[in-house]
Amino acid sequence: MITAHGGALGTGRNSRLYFASADNFMCDALEVDVRRRGEYLFLSHGPSIFGSYGKLPLTYAFEVVKDKNLMINCDLKNSNLAARVEALALKSGAEDRIIYTGSINEREAMGLTYGRAFFNQLDNLPYRAGNAAAIKRRLESYNNPVFAGINVNKLLVDDSFLEECVYEGVKVSLFTVNSRREAERYSEMNLYNITTNIPDTVRSLISTVGFSGAI
Repeated sequence: MITAHGGALGTGRNSRLYFASADNFMCDALEVDVRRRGEYLFLSHGPSIFGSYGKLPLTYAFEVVKDKNLMINCDLKNSNLAARVEALALKSGAEDRIIYTGSINEREAMGLTYGRAFFNQLDNLPYRAGNAAAIKRRLESYNNPVFAGINVNKLLVDDSFLEECVYEGVKVSLFTVNSRREAERYSEMNLYNITTNIPDTVRSLISTVGFSGAI
């Protein structure tokens, strides 16, 4: 699976150009940064003194991915957002397209029915070599398909951990690949998902080496 990082190919994070360029990304999913003001969910990578003013609503992103038949990686920037995102997705008919990353934790995920969570961290279980089997057991212990895998920063893990995860059957979503050299390296690892600013390049490489990640 390939996820176009917000602003991929220089289109600007959470921008109209980013969504309009989706066909050029050759990806399976779009990543968006989700924040809230009251009950209003909007797209913004960082906090703003103007709040949600001038920001696209999350519903806009839902309509794009429905139209393009893509998944949507909701990178949650505030705590306790997952249930609100799920409720809005249900109203928009996008509930089966949601991937949760960012601030979502195990407690929140237990309350979800739809979507898939890839956790940036698990309680008291570091993402390091020697822990992949325990991570697999933790995710499976919930007996809930929402608990899909882990979302890892390439700068914070080493290859031995990633290889161990693949061996143990842990679904790994890796972010953020920014160069062809990185794309070549990680495309050969058989990771579940690569989040990247150069999705078209990753697609061309994956088509060459083969890729088992699936939506």
